[in-house]
Amino acid sequence: MLTAHNLTRSFDDLTAVRNVTLSLAAGQLVALVGASGSGKSTLLNLLAGLLDADKGTIALNGQPVAGPKDRLVAGHPQIRVVHQEYQLMPNVSIRDNIAYALRYYERAYRDQRVNELLRLCRLEAVQHHKPRETSGGEKQRTAIARAIAEPARVLLLDEPFSHLDLPNRLLIRDVLIDLVRGTDSATNPGSGTACLFVTHDASDALSISDQIGLLQRGRLIQLDTPRRVYSQPKNAYAASLTGPINLIRGKHLPALGLPAVTNGDTEYGIRPEHIQIDPTGPVSGRVEGVFFQGRDTELLVRINRFVCLRVLTSQPDVAVGDEIRLRIVAKNLLTFS
Repeated sequence: MLTAHNLTRSFDDLTAVRNVTLSLAAGQLVALVGASGSGKSTLLNLLAGLLDADKGTIALNGQPVAGPKDRLVAGHPQIRVVHQEYQLMPNVSIRDNIAYALRYYERAYRDQRVNELLRLCRLEAVQHHKPRETSGGEKQRTAIARAIAEPARVLLLDEPFSHLDLPNRLLIRDVLIDLVRGTDSATNPGSGTACLFVTHDASDALSISDQIGLLQRGRLIQLDTPRRVYSQPKNAYAASLTGPINLIRGKHLPALGLPAVTNGDTEYGIRPEHIQIDPTGPVSGRVEGVFFQGRDTELLVRINRFVCLRVLTSQPDVAVGDEIRLRIVAKNLLTFS
């Protein structure tokens, strides 16, 4: 539905977005992940028609999406944006904030649609509260409900999980899945909706998105399924964005029980879960840190003065100061040029 081709946007001497090409289909969740300053919000505003591109084109169902210089009111009626600040009216209720987006409709339809949105976004219990009386997650869900109050083909969200506690993050995740997949069987308001959200935390993106795009200094360096982006990152930056990674120079591989390589400066990576604690392993190390994470525990294991590894284990009885042995399988190494 939404396509962008060779988008570029600069601010003075800074190129925030460089030749980005991507597409977004109906019923699809796409995440854009990048470090601060990588161009995520600029790209979102370009896709929404809120910012003019220096180069490139954007189209919705084959029709050009115009930027502010070509529209009296910036934006596109079928592309809705939810910003980090929520932009809610502070002195009216959650219900009235949503209803305001439907103010030009008849009262009966407006009430019916607001009730549907309150149910879809899990806001029925706080519908009569003012925004200041609600949590960050409830404000975020209100902003989403207001954005989709009228039919929207595309929903764009800027950091929807930012500053939320775990229960609210899970609620926002469920709302987005219901919206995009169209699982609200009574009215099916999410049917045909495409959603793109930007985030700096890949854990949210990995869990719900159909595709993940990784931005580095304005360039889209990888766009693929979450599983492939995690297991086959294009470079060390991509690997570090999508989860914990041990980065190791080639010259240190023999210390890990791995064969020597020709170029000692080549960088390799291995995920913590791919390092095994094995009493017969060829590598010995001392535990310097133990971090309980629920199902698993992350260990910091010092191998020598140059190499300290993050290791993920389900063993409950490892303590700081323990000497343990490790095994690393060469096929699990990622090679970065």
